[in-house]
Amino acid sequence: MEPVNASEFVEYLRELRLSVGQPSMRRLQQLGGKTKTSNGDEVDALPRSTVSTILRGDKLPRSEFVSAFVTACLVYGGRPPEEVAEATGRWLTHWRALYAAASREGVEGKIPQDDPVAEAPRERSVPRHLPLDVPFLVGRGAEFRVADHLFRSQPGGSVFLVTGSVGVGKSAFAIRWAHGLIEDFPDGQLYVDLRGAHGPLDSEHALGVLLGSLGVHEGDCPADPWRRVERYRSLMANRRMLIVLDNACDVEQVRPLLATGEHCRTIVTSRNRMSGLVAREAAQRLVLDVLSSAAACTVLSAIIDKAHLVDARAELEELGELCGYLPLVLRLAAVKFADRPGQGFKSFVRTMRDSSQLLSLALDGDGGSSIQAELEFSYRRLGLDARRYFRKIGLVDQAGFTLERGAVLAGIPLAEADRLTAQLESEHLVAEVGGRKFTMPRVLQAFARAMERKAGEARTLMLA
Repeated sequence: MEPVNASEFVEYLRELRLSVGQPSMRRLQQLGGKTKTSNGDEVDALPRSTVSTILRGDKLPRSEFVSAFVTACLVYGGRPPEEVAEATGRWLTHWRALYAAASREGVEGKIPQDDPVAEAPRERSVPRHLPLDVPFLVGRGAEFRVADHLFRSQPGGSVFLVTGSVGVGKSAFAIRWAHGLIEDFPDGQLYVDLRGAHGPLDSEHALGVLLGSLGVHEGDCPADPWRRVERYRSLMANRRMLIVLDNACDVEQVRPLLATGEHCRTIVTSRNRMSGLVAREAAQRLVLDVLSSAAACTVLSAIIDKAHLVDARAELEELGELCGYLPLVLRLAAVKFADRPGQGFKSFVRTMRDSSQLLSLALDGDGGSSIQAELEFSYRRLGLDARRYFRKIGLVDQAGFTLERGAVLAGIPLAEADRLTAQLESEHLVAEVGGRKFTMPRVLQAFARAMERKAGEARTLMLA
């Protein structure tokens, strides 16, 4: 397509609409979404009367009309997002060339510079803010099938919660899931890491991030928190967008960030079970468990050169068990060996039997990849009584503990042990294994014992 003048450009627009099945003016208006006027008012990007007038005329339309019209037509025609973005870019390139030529003619009086139909280009940005897709995800086929069924069976505006213990792979799962849903959300995808680089984001700051993603400058964000909520939900009302709220701490942090538009969906990840979100917002909860032994071995084998694993199947399975079958711990352990393979794999596994070696797993130069830091983040969020109880039950063996045993270890009434166990269970720090018996992964148990030793040392110093 190489239109030579405005009239031919409009003719091509008419042909584009016909080529995708001639969507109605109403449908184009719906797919076109919203735009802002110069005074900040939000209006339809493709009003039906404007579409009709432009397609019957021969004047060069505005750039944002071209962007919205072409995008709407191609989305209606079922084109994938990548093709839509590329094709819209080509149309705007032709538009700029014609606009530049028309501006030069305007100096001679042929086209006025203040013609409302021809103005400087302002492309409509579609946010694509998901992190890089996760290239390697093992042992989650069944969970993805459940997630897809939940997504297809729930109405618009639904909330989905991915929850599980530290290091179980919630973020990786949600990001992979979200990438698979991109085509369902042509207006874009938003992403916020609610944990933040310097601590958890409160909902006010998180709303500022989301509004910024929608084109609202920081200085234009309402100061009042609930005004921010209203502004955010108004902007999302008629859009088809996916929102991923990663690493949420609690319900109070998440609730103001939920988009209420009927065409939006929200995916939340959290270590907390967020029962309030399930009860009040009807969130669909998907709990990720640790990997199977076979899947854990696959994760390790994908990073460790197979030459080092010859005749070491038993050690490979033992390392998976030592890592608690947690994807994060497995990857950290595999990378640690791959960085220094000269020690031999069997020798490496023997060193990992030391819980301090397990807790020290981290990636050099990557502060966000440390199992100790991840566990400390969860631990600090507990109250003092829950921290003490967590440390005490970490002293039991791998077989687990009953409420009665936990009460004895902590020196507290049975009812208090029940309450604190429920709190730890809500944060996925312990898990019920049946018959009112509870257990925790080996790495969490090692961390609990390390915290108990530190607490004992602190008490000794205080009494000295």
